[in-house]
Amino acid sequence: MALAASLCLSITPAQADGGGFGGMMTHPSDVPKPTGGDWLEDPQTRAEFLANCGEKCTITSGEFVSDPVEGTPERVSEFHDTCNVTGSFTYKEEETNGNGLVVSMGLKIPAVRGVEVLPKIDYTEIHTQTTGITDTVNQDQTYTIYWLDKVPMTQTLRGNWSYEGDGVKGLPAREFTDVEADVTYNAFRKQSRPMTEEEKVSRCGNASPS
Repeated sequence: MALAASLCLSITPAQADGGGFGGMMTHPSDVPKPTGGDWLEDPQTRAEFLANCGEKCTITSGEFVSDPVEGTPERVSEFHDTCNVTGSFTYKEEETNGNGLVVSMGLKIPAVRGVEVLPKIDYTEIHTQTTGITDTVNQDQTYTIYWLDKVPMTQTLRGNWSYEGDGVKGLPAREFTDVEADVTYNAFRKQSRPMTEEEKVSRCGNASPS
C-alpha cells in the first residue's frame, strides 16, 4: 500500500502554544529541565519534548484507539464514464502514493499540542485504515460515472516512541510508552453514481441503455 502521514499528546489549553495543530514549537534543547530525578517524568515537559523531537523520534508500534473521523472529501480525478462496456481507468501513481501516510499530528495532554516536524513512523507496525486504492480504478457497472476522492481520516493512535538521542546536546537515547496522538492521514476512495436517463444519451453518444 502506497503511504503518507500525522499524530497528538494532551496539554491544558493554557499550556498549548496557540492550541491545535501547527502552533509555534520550541527546540527540545529549549525545554526546561527540572533539577533532580527524571526531567521527562513531568507530562507537560514530556509533551513539549516529543512535539519537537522530529525525525530523531520514531513511532515503533501502536494501535488506533478511536474510530476514524472523516474530513471533507476532495475529488482528485476526472469523471470517467462507463457506458455499455465495463473497464478501468489508471490514476498516476505519484498522485496516490500518499495513501495511508500521516500528514499531521497533535499530542494529547488533555488538549492537543501540534507537531510541526513529524516523527518517523514504522508503517510495517502501524496500519492506517485505507481503501487499498493504488493506481487503477475498476469501472464494474455500466452506465455509471466513476471518480476518485481523497479523504482525510483522523484517529487517536496510542503507541511507543523511540528517541535516538543527541550527542551534541548530551541527551541519551530512550523509549516512551503509551504516547497518545491524534493523527491525520489520507485515504483514497473509489466513488460512483448511476447516470441519469439524459446522461445515458448525452455522455454515451446516444448508445441505447437497453
